[in-house]
Amino acid sequence: MIRKHSMVGRVRPAITATALFCAVTLFGGVFSSACSSSASTTKTQPAVSPALANLVGKDDGYAFSLMYGADVQGNLNDCGCPKHPQGGLAWRMGYVDGFKAVSPDAPAIQVDAGRIFATTVNVLQPYDRTRNNWVLKAYQQSGFAVANLSYYELPQLVELLVKPDVDVKKKEYPFIDKLVSANIKPARAEFSAPRPFLVETVTSKRAPKPIRLGFTGVTMADPNPGATPNIGYTVEDPIESLKKTLPELRKESDVVVVLVYGEADLVQKVAALEGIDIIISAHNNGAAMMNVQKLGNASVVSAFQQTKQLGDLRFYLTADGKIKELKNSLPILDKEIPKNPAAEKLATDAQTAIEESQKSAMNAPQVPAGPGSTPSVAPKSSGQK
Repeated sequence: MIRKHSMVGRVRPAITATALFCAVTLFGGVFSSACSSSASTTKTQPAVSPALANLVGKDDGYAFSLMYGADVQGNLNDCGCPKHPQGGLAWRMGYVDGFKAVSPDAPAIQVDAGRIFATTVNVLQPYDRTRNNWVLKAYQQSGFAVANLSYYELPQLVELLVKPDVDVKKKEYPFIDKLVSANIKPARAEFSAPRPFLVETVTSKRAPKPIRLGFTGVTMADPNPGATPNIGYTVEDPIESLKKTLPELRKESDVVVVLVYGEADLVQKVAALEGIDIIISAHNNGAAMMNVQKLGNASVVSAFQQTKQLGDLRFYLTADGKIKELKNSLPILDKEIPKNPAAEKLATDAQTAIEESQKSAMNAPQVPAGPGSTPSVAPKSSGQK
């Protein structure tokens, strides 16, 4: 069984970063290195505030970090919580800046485990489209490696992957090619399928050779299927879909990472499959796990809701490049972290565009979510709840 631990309170800078980590030792499984376009460094690293340096922790020889979140729901800003604002791209990338400054030789790979897009009561509003386009733009510019698609993304997919416009959309928003799902499939010929997996070759000064990180993802089906209109995509059985996807992915990868948007029972079923090294789970109503959990041969971590806390999974290697140890932390993204200026500008520009779209939508006629979809309804809410 997966033991879930609710994250109560906050990780304060006064607590040493070593105390934040929980580790699991792995025996076997070849691993080499990691680096991505989001993890490039310069020779001169910026100064880091003592609070941020303490939050990131001491560089104790980890080879790289896999930084993960989920449930941003089309929102690049913080949660808007009056008492304690948390989350948001600017603080997330600010933490990454601190990580790079503390350990310039250890790459940080950015991933999202699901529900990146906004919808309004299962329908796509014009301002939801604006939100989602900005998320695609921001993730691309911030160097994210991959994002998993959840069942919440179906209304947006009919616009992103409809033929013959898909190539035009991908040119405008290249991050579309980094959206993965093994079990979301088109129900009609006019829609393209998302990529079932992608492989990113990564390098690090702390590993003997480049390695291939293989990412795939699955989602649970909508627990209230009657609330979702039939818009041209179906959610197939995640386990059967992975059984078809994993053999090919395993052949092309040194390390296989499965992003799972779903509840604990789905995570357990996924972990029972052969050929999986890492599982990153997410679900907005689920509690995040501080510990790295061992389920079968897989190591499992869980993303915090709305990425108010950023998953920081660090990999330690043996001299011959095998995984020796994993350490996980969930630092809170808040005012203790200096905001990344580029990410802050993206979030500000996005908010301006969203507000303009909301104003236009008040007097606009109904607009369908895409071919074969139901028309949008009067605005009620969007983005994060």
